[in-house]
Amino acid sequence: MTIIIKWGLVFLLSTALATVALQDNGQVSMVWGQWIIETSVSFLIVILAISFITIYLLTSLWHAIILLPRHWRERRAIKRHNKAEQTLTKGLIALEYGDWKMAEKQLITSAKFSEVGLVHYLSAAKMAHNQQAFERRDKYLQQAKQLYIDSYETIGLVEARLLKDKNPKKSLAILQAIYQKNNTNRAVLEEYANLLQTNKYWQTLAEILPQIKKHSALAKLHIEAIDVELVSSQIAGAENVNQLDVIWQKLENKQQMDPKILTEFIEQKIGWGQESGMASLIIKSINKTWDDRLIYQYGRLKFDSPIDSLKVASKWLKNQKNNPILQLTLGRISCQGQLWAIAQSHFKTSLKLQPEVETYHSLAKCYEQEGLESKAALVYKQAILELGKKSNIK
Repeated sequence: MTIIIKWGLVFLLSTALATVALQDNGQVSMVWGQWIIETSVSFLIVILAISFITIYLLTSLWHAIILLPRHWRERRAIKRHNKAEQTLTKGLIALEYGDWKMAEKQLITSAKFSEVGLVHYLSAAKMAHNQQAFERRDKYLQQAKQLYIDSYETIGLVEARLLKDKNPKKSLAILQAIYQKNNTNRAVLEEYANLLQTNKYWQTLAEILPQIKKHSALAKLHIEAIDVELVSSQIAGAENVNQLDVIWQKLENKQQMDPKILTEFIEQKIGWGQESGMASLIIKSINKTWDDRLIYQYGRLKFDSPIDSLKVASKWLKNQKNNPILQLTLGRISCQGQLWAIAQSHFKTSLKLQPEVETYHSLAKCYEQEGLESKAALVYKQAILELGKKSNIK
């Protein structure tokens, strides 16, 4: 319909011009030196119109010729971009199928011509890393750094993740450098914190923890776990009893009752011969939350009244009858109270549930305290055999 209207307008305009041209619409004279040119106004208008159209067409042609190389380059760039998108798609499909070699090949083929070339280089680096082709991985990362200088944080983060298992020190150095330039990047904070935690760099982790909390770089439960690790490391690093007590007194009641922190504190106290009050702390914590590590420490304590302590611990059997660590602890307390038969029964039950060299050793010591050296020798022999089995398994 639109085409019909356009052609109709052209026809009406042509008819109008022809009608005007046929009428007597005057003469035009042009003098140029000795030359005199006379023509009608209609003819002059037609000549001017043709001249205008000719000049316009020539100008357009000249402009098109001049811009031809540019258009050619743009067309080639579009083709390259389309090809890059196709190779990216093929690479990602190969990645889904686990074909790392093909994925790497597709991703790197058109990386230079892609609008998302950074994705190509970083993904290709990951694929090379998965094939343990570390030289190619480093080459792709270096190319990305040279071509995408403004994306140093993203490139550094990917590089740190690829290096964290084989070269954690370099990975930490990369993350530290990024953190010093920008300490608000949540992804960097998360990766940096996890790597510090894995490699037990507690002091540095404590320094960046406020930033982690401020920007919610880690889940709340994870941050709480880090807090526990930091406190535990402080307790483990205490150089004397006084320093240990100062750290302990600064803790909130919730922190003191945390099994991991309390276990570390009790172990330090036992090491320095400061066992007073430790049993009550363990009982208080166990009544809230069961923890095998605390049960183990309970069995290491020296009791003034082993029988009473045994009564307390025996109550825990109701819900933990098949717990080898509880059986070991009950055996040790019974042995302290010279309840030889009961102690030996608990040790043997523990060994049935989970044979451990330490349990054999505790049983042998109990036989020795009872004066049964021959039985103790047999148990020591069993312990040696058990140790040999475990060594063969490893």
